[in-house]
Amino acid sequence: MPRLLSPVSIQAVCPHCGNHAITVTTLVPGILTWLLCTGIFMAGCFMGCCFIPFCVDSLMDVRHTCPVCQQELFCYKRL
Repeated sequence: MPRLLSPVSIQAVCPHCGNHAITVTTLVPGILTWLLCTGIFMAGCFMGCCFIPFCVDSLMDVRHTCPVCQQELFCYKRL
């Protein structure tokens, strides 16, 4: 799966179904999210503060999928 340089929807051609469409984006936890969660936990924030990175959209990876066949086309990774 190729790495994409944009966290916003783009117009792309799906290699699976051949459709020309604007991608559907979904936020998924990535390496940056998990590293920050672990770092906050190790720093002593045990009361749930370590889960804050999972609530911040700009810390999550973005998965681009085809709106027709639902196949994953690209993934924008923050780290």
